[in-house]
Amino acid sequence: MTQDEDGYPPASGETLWATALGDGTYRIDNIPFFATGVSLGDVVEAEMIDGLPTFARVRRRGGHATLRVAVVEVATVPELRSAVEALGCSTELSHLPRLVSIDVPPSASLETLRAYLVAGSGQGRWDYEEADVPA
Repeated sequence: MTQDEDGYPPASGETLWATALGDGTYRIDNIPFFATGVSLGDVVEAEMIDGLPTFARVRRRGGHATLRVAVVEVATVPELRSAVEALGCSTELSHLPRLVSIDVPPSASLETLRAYLVAGSGQGRWDYEEADVPA
Protein backbone atom coordinates (compact mmCIF):
# COMPACT_ATOMS: atom_id res chain seq x y z
CA MET A 1 0.00 0.00 0.00
CA THR A 2 1.13 3.50 -0.70
CA GLN A 3 0.58 6.15 1.93
CA ASP A 4 -0.60 9.61 0.90
CA GLU A 5 0.98 12.88 1.96
CA ASP A 6 -1.07 12.81 5.18
CA GLY A 7 0.21 9.33 6.10
CA TYR A 8 -2.99 7.47 5.20
CA PRO A 9 -3.42 4.61 5.48
CA PRO A 10 -1.59 4.43 8.82
CA ALA A 11 0.14 1.22 7.73
CA SER A 12 2.39 0.25 4.84
CA GLY A 13 0.66 -3.12 4.50
CA GLU A 14 -2.23 -5.17 5.79
CA THR A 15 -2.40 -8.83 6.68
CA LEU A 16 -5.74 -10.33 5.65
CA TRP A 17 -7.25 -13.58 6.81
CA ALA A 18 -7.54 -16.04 3.95
CA THR A 19 -8.13 -19.69 3.19
CA ALA A 20 -5.55 -21.35 0.95
CA LEU A 21 -7.26 -22.94 -2.05
CA GLY A 22 -4.13 -24.38 -3.66
CA ASP A 23 -1.81 -23.36 -6.50
CA GLY A 24 -1.15 -19.94 -4.97
CA THR A 25 -4.77 -18.84 -4.62
CA TYR A 26 -6.58 -17.73 -1.46
CA ARG A 27 -10.15 -16.75 -0.55
CA ILE A 28 -10.29 -13.55 1.53
CA ASP A 29 -11.99 -14.28 4.88
CA ASN A 30 -12.20 -10.87 6.52
CA ILE A 31 -13.15 -7.30 5.68
CA PRO A 32 -10.08 -5.26 4.71
CA PHE A 33 -9.39 -2.10 6.71
CA PHE A 34 -6.82 -0.42 4.50
CA ALA A 35 -6.36 -2.48 1.33
CA THR A 36 -8.24 -1.32 -1.74
CA GLY A 37 -9.46 -3.29 -4.73
CA VAL A 38 -10.23 -6.45 -2.75
CA SER A 39 -13.21 -7.62 -0.67
CA LEU A 40 -14.41 -10.45 1.52
CA GLY A 41 -14.94 -13.60 -0.55
CA ASP A 42 -12.63 -12.62 -3.42
CA VAL A 43 -10.23 -15.29 -4.66
CA VAL A 44 -6.78 -13.78 -5.04
CA GLU A 45 -3.40 -14.91 -6.31
CA ALA A 46 -0.40 -14.48 -4.08
CA GLU A 47 3.34 -14.67 -4.61
CA MET A 48 5.66 -15.86 -1.86
CA ILE A 49 7.83 -12.96 -0.70
CA ASP A 50 10.11 -13.46 2.29
CA GLY A 51 8.19 -16.64 3.12
CA LEU A 52 4.79 -14.93 3.22
CA PRO A 53 2.01 -15.10 0.63
CA THR A 54 1.73 -11.57 -0.75
CA PHE A 55 -1.18 -10.25 -2.81
CA ALA A 56 -0.57 -10.22 -6.55
CA ARG A 57 -4.03 -9.86 -8.16
CA VAL A 58 -7.70 -10.70 -7.85
CA ARG A 59 -8.50 -13.84 -9.78
CA ARG A 60 -12.27 -14.03 -9.11
CA ARG A 61 -14.64 -11.57 -7.46
CA GLY A 62 -16.85 -12.82 -4.66
CA GLY A 63 -19.56 -10.24 -5.34
CA HIS A 64 -18.97 -8.23 -2.17
CA ALA A 65 -18.06 -4.54 -1.76
CA THR A 66 -15.95 -2.92 0.96
CA LEU A 67 -16.60 0.51 2.45
CA ARG A 68 -14.91 2.20 5.39
CA VAL A 69 -16.21 4.77 7.83
CA ALA A 70 -14.18 7.09 10.06
CA VAL A 71 -16.55 8.40 12.73
CA VAL A 72 -16.03 11.76 14.38
CA GLU A 73 -17.18 10.68 17.86
CA VAL A 74 -16.27 7.17 19.01
CA ALA A 75 -19.62 6.98 20.86
CA THR A 76 -21.27 6.87 17.40
CA VAL A 77 -19.63 3.54 16.49
CA PRO A 78 -22.21 1.17 18.07
CA GLU A 79 -25.13 3.03 16.47
CA LEU A 80 -23.39 3.01 13.08
CA ARG A 81 -22.60 -0.70 13.28
CA SER A 82 -26.14 -1.57 14.35
CA ALA A 83 -27.72 0.46 11.54
CA VAL A 84 -25.37 -0.98 8.90
CA GLU A 85 -25.97 -4.53 10.12
CA ALA A 86 -29.75 -3.91 9.96
CA LEU A 87 -29.21 -3.18 6.25
CA GLY A 88 -27.81 -6.70 5.78
CA CYS A 89 -24.13 -5.79 5.88
CA SER A 90 -21.44 -6.92 8.32
CA THR A 91 -18.85 -4.78 10.05
CA GLU A 92 -15.49 -5.08 11.73
CA LEU A 93 -13.97 -2.63 14.16
CA SER A 94 -10.36 -1.67 13.60
CA HIS A 95 -7.66 -1.32 16.22
CA LEU A 96 -8.32 2.39 15.58
CA PRO A 97 -11.53 2.86 17.62
CA ARG A 98 -13.15 5.28 15.17
CA LEU A 99 -12.58 3.14 12.03
CA VAL A 100 -15.26 0.69 10.91
CA SER A 101 -14.94 -1.54 7.87
CA ILE A 102 -18.16 -2.62 6.13
CA ASP A 103 -18.81 -5.68 3.98
CA VAL A 104 -21.69 -5.34 1.54
CA PRO A 105 -22.73 -8.83 0.40
CA PRO A 106 -24.55 -9.36 -2.90
CA SER A 107 -27.84 -9.71 -0.98
CA ALA A 108 -27.63 -6.18 0.50
CA SER A 109 -28.44 -2.89 -1.23
CA LEU A 110 -25.33 -0.82 -1.83
CA GLU A 111 -27.51 2.14 -2.78
CA THR A 112 -29.42 2.04 0.53
CA LEU A 113 -26.15 1.85 2.45
CA ARG A 114 -24.72 4.75 0.44
CA ALA A 115 -27.78 6.88 1.19
CA TYR A 116 -27.36 6.20 4.93
CA LEU A 117 -23.64 6.99 4.86
CA VAL A 118 -24.10 10.14 2.76
CA ALA A 119 -26.74 11.40 5.21
CA GLY A 120 -24.44 10.83 8.21
CA SER A 121 -21.55 12.43 6.38
CA GLY A 122 -23.69 15.46 5.58
CA GLN A 123 -24.51 15.77 9.29
CA GLY A 124 -20.79 15.77 10.12
CA ARG A 125 -21.02 12.42 11.94
CA TRP A 126 -18.41 10.62 9.79
CA ASP A 127 -16.53 10.42 6.54
CA TYR A 128 -16.63 7.31 4.40
CA GLU A 129 -14.83 5.84 1.43
CA GLU A 130 -15.59 3.12 -1.07
CA ALA A 131 -12.48 0.95 -0.88
CA ASP A 132 -13.70 -1.72 -3.29
CA VAL A 133 -16.96 -1.48 -5.22
CA PRO A 134 -16.73 -3.87 -8.16
CA ALA A 135 -18.61 -2.80 -11.27
